Amino acid sequence: MTLKRARRSEVPPFRALSILSEVNQRIAAGQSIMRLEAGQPSVGAPEAALDYARERITRDPRQGYTEALGMGPLRVRIAEFYQTRYGLSIDPARIAVTVGSSGGFLLGFLSAFDAGDRVAMAAPGYPAYRNYLKALGLQAVEIETGPQTDYQPTPELLDRAVAQNGKIDGLILCSPSNPAGTMISPEGLKALCAWCDANGVRLVSDEVYHGLTYEGPAETVLRFTQDAIVFNSFSKYFAMTGWRLGWLVLPEDLCAPVKALAENLFVSPPTLAQHVAWKIFDHTDVLDGYVATYRKNRDILRTGLEEAGFSGLSRAQGAFYFYADIGDRTDDSAAFCARLLDEAGVSVTPGLDFDTRRGGQTIRLCYAGPTTDIEEAVRRLKAWGG
Repeated sequence: MTLKRARRSEVPPFRALSILSEVNQRIAAGQSIMRLEAGQPSVGAPEAALDYARERITRDPRQGYTEALGMGPLRVRIAEFYQTRYGLSIDPARIAVTVGSSGGFLLGFLSAFDAGDRVAMAAPGYPAYRNYLKALGLQAVEIETGPQTDYQPTPELLDRAVAQNGKIDGLILCSPSNPAGTMISPEGLKALCAWCDANGVRLVSDEVYHGLTYEGPAETVLRFTQDAIVFNSFSKYFAMTGWRLGWLVLPEDLCAPVKALAENLFVSPPTLAQHVAWKIFDHTDVLDGYVATYRKNRDILRTGLEEAGFSGLSRAQGAFYFYADIGDRTDDSAAFCARLLDEAGVSVTPGLDFDTRRGGQTIRLCYAGPTTDIEEAVRRLKAWGG
C-alpha cells in the first residue's frame, strides 16, 4: 500500500548546502578545497559575547523558554540598533526574534498571505523564497532581472510582470542581494515602496545582509513605509550562523498573528543564542573589522576572476558574493562546478540554485573565507582556466 505524501514537500534541494556537505566530506578525507560555495562567515561571534554566554550558562544552567517573540531586553536592543544605525524609532513591540531568518520567513509568509496568493521575487534570487512559497501553497512570480538593473526589480519590471501574469499580492526584495551582492538605492527603494502602496501589494524586505556593504550603507524600507515585513538575521553581519537567530520588524496589523503563530510553531527562539545576540551589540567594532576583511577579499577575488577570464561579474556592492556569467564557457553550470571542484579544488555554487531558467550559465562565488584562502582560490582559478 502506498501512503499519501504531500506535494508541498516536493521542493528541489538547495544545491549550495548539498555542495557544502560534499566539500565537508572531501576535506575530512584529506583533500585541499578552497571554499567559495557556502554563504557564511568563516569567523564567529566576538569572544566577549561568547564569554557572556558562558557566564549565563553558569548562572542558569537550565536556560528555559523565553517569550515566543524573544526576550524583552533583546527586542529593546534591536530597536536601539535601528535608532543608532538608521535614525529610526521602532517600537520593540513590533520586533519578533525568530529561529533564524528562515523561521522569520515562515512566520512572515504565513501571517501575510493565503494559499494561492501570488508573490513576486527577482530571478536570480535566494532559492528558499521560491521553495517556501511552494511549500505554503503560494505562487512565486519570478521577475527576470539582469545586470542592467543590478539584478534587482524595478517598478517598470513589476508593471510588466502584472501585465503578463495578473495581479500580485506580495513582493520580496533583497538588498544587498543573494546571489549578486547588489543594492537598491534609497531612491529605488522609495519608488518600489510607492509602487506597492499604489497597487495594494504587501512588501517583504530581506535585509539579512545589511551591515555588509562596501560603497555606502544599505537603506531600510522602514524609511519609506510602515506596512512592510522586514527580515534580518544574526547570521551574516553578526557572524552567528549556527546559533540560528534572526528577527522581524512587523507592521502593527501582523504583530498579534505572528505572536500566535510563533507560540504554536516554535514556542520560543533559542535562549542561549538570545543572550549572545544581546551582548554582541556591544562589539560592532569587531564585526566591522570582519567587514573590512570581506572588502579586501572582494577586491582580491574580483581582480583574480577578471585575470582568469571571467567576465560579466556583478557589482558586489554588499553581502559577500559575486554572480558571474559563464555563458561563454558552458550552459551547464552544475557540471562546470563539479569539474572545478574535481580538477582545481575550488568549490562554487551553480546558478541553477538562483535562476531555474538561466542559471545554467552562471555561478555564485562567496568571498567570506580567510584572505589566504581567497588568494589561493584565485591562484587555482588562473591555473585551471576552465
